[in-house]
Amino acid sequence: MNKSQLIRRFRTYMLIISVSCGLLGYLAFHNLGFLKPVKGYVSSFAQDGLPILIFIMLFSAFCKVSIKEMKPKVWHFTLIGFQIIGSFALALYLAYNPHTPYLVPLEGALICIITPTAASAAVLAGKLGGNESTLTTYTLMCNVAAALAIPLIFPLFSDVAQGSFLDQCVVILNKVFPVIVLPLFIAFMVRFFLKPVHKFIVTKLNDLGFYLWGFTLMVISGKTFATIFNSQESAAYLWLLAFVGLLCTAMQFSLGKLMGHLEKQRITAGQALGQKNMVFGLWIALTYLSPTAAIAPGCYIIWQNVVNAYQMWYREQLLIKWQKEGKKPYQE
Repeated sequence: MNKSQLIRRFRTYMLIISVSCGLLGYLAFHNLGFLKPVKGYVSSFAQDGLPILIFIMLFSAFCKVSIKEMKPKVWHFTLIGFQIIGSFALALYLAYNPHTPYLVPLEGALICIITPTAASAAVLAGKLGGNESTLTTYTLMCNVAAALAIPLIFPLFSDVAQGSFLDQCVVILNKVFPVIVLPLFIAFMVRFFLKPVHKFIVTKLNDLGFYLWGFTLMVISGKTFATIFNSQESAAYLWLLAFVGLLCTAMQFSLGKLMGHLEKQRITAGQALGQKNMVFGLWIALTYLSPTAAIAPGCYIIWQNVVNAYQMWYREQLLIKWQKEGKKPYQE
């Protein structure tokens, strides 16, 4: 196997490798005493360094976005409608059935639905043959919709929220917009005013965002496994919450692909609804609900990347097939 084939193979399985390294990293820091002196530094990096990595990753990805292709599509509004209506229906059920034995699993499902699209979804969609520009538009729309919907929906069944509707909207927007709007704005400025720099980023650093996402995923996965393993719930209950995360993952990827297929953007729409910003989802759960409710969205992080890893593998098989047949790769 030559160097080119090795790199290609690594990229195909990078997401699974990242999740596995996250698990091994957590187990190492949890069980190996000699790593204790550096544990604080790693924890600080996971807390403070990730936003910088995500910013760089999104900036490099947004440099490839075409403004002309950022027009809203019908599936944009359809999927946002599903997220809001589905979350509102679950919130109403919880409001009228506060003592249901399935309270926490339903809260976890609500988090999995209302959480907006990950800003990094465009990075992976581009690798899968999706349209990064259209997905960027949806990401912006979806995050605005979530910032408006969450302060309206959660007070229906949770009394933890503090401050007015406007106060909560500002808090939420402060969480999601600096890592979405700012890199997009700077990318557009570079495109229009620093064309040589823009060309260098697009041509020479084409895969930078993807590799940064792999490293980011490793850190996020480590934090997710820490949340799951440190839970005080029984194994059976943890499996139930993990199943809720799996069910929501399968449903949202499937529905997204179905809606996108109608406009010939199956891959793009599938990533739009399926790939969630679950770091933000965990923050929602811990802010409005409880640490136990955060387990289902935590498991969602693992499931969505199992799906993404399979899609990467399947895409690679198709690329090999198309190359042999002399066909042009599918691109939305």
